[in-house]
Amino acid sequence: MRNPVLAALVLALPLLAGPAIAQTAVHQVPYKELFDQLDKFYSLKERDRLSLRTSIRAEDGKQLNLPVTISIASPDGVLDIPVDADNAFQLPYQPDWLKTNTLVQFNQSEKNYKIRVQVGMKLPADGSGFTYADVQAAFAQFDKLIGKEAGMLSFVAPSAQTLRVFCGVDCTATLAGPSGSRQIKADKDGRVMIANDKKLRRENPTITFSKPPAYTAISTKE
Repeated sequence: MRNPVLAALVLALPLLAGPAIAQTAVHQVPYKELFDQLDKFYSLKERDRLSLRTSIRAEDGKQLNLPVTISIASPDGVLDIPVDADNAFQLPYQPDWLKTNTLVQFNQSEKNYKIRVQVGMKLPADGSGFTYADVQAAFAQFDKLIGKEAGMLSFVAPSAQTLRVFCGVDCTATLAGPSGSRQIKADKDGRVMIANDKKLRRENPTITFSKPPAYTAISTKE
């Protein structure tokens, strides 16, 4: 049976957004469609080394309506979801909402955007560096996440190959270990690539950055 309170909240969302937003195309997505991705991460028992990052991106050849706004019509009322300068956001993990007609509203047309979900290594809260052992611990938990998703085919599932650290185009990472130190410069997209490497595992260097990293993403590609 349709929940009349939620229905009223959904209808009210464009009005609550204000006159300017009301004139912009909107797209509503059932919370369940996004929850499935959240649940794959949050149901993982060992994930203390990992972080989940969701962001909104323009489809190829399209442009986002800026600023991006996201609202949720939930049993708790209309919730505004904070969106950062890189259009990243964090949806609440609320299994109870699956029992209701909870909707997530974006101020974008349906064919204008896509949602990117990235799993990365959790960075130290104080912005300091970390060791390669920390990277390996994150890789191990990431591989368990991939294996869980693959199920019976986990033996052929891809594994973590690279930690991409997003810290800006002028950023440099310094890896200092027993045999000395070396530097890795960021690529044109501002990413420092730290590979899954046997030599680094043996040396376990300390990794520091010339600029504070914004976030990380683990990739199965080298």
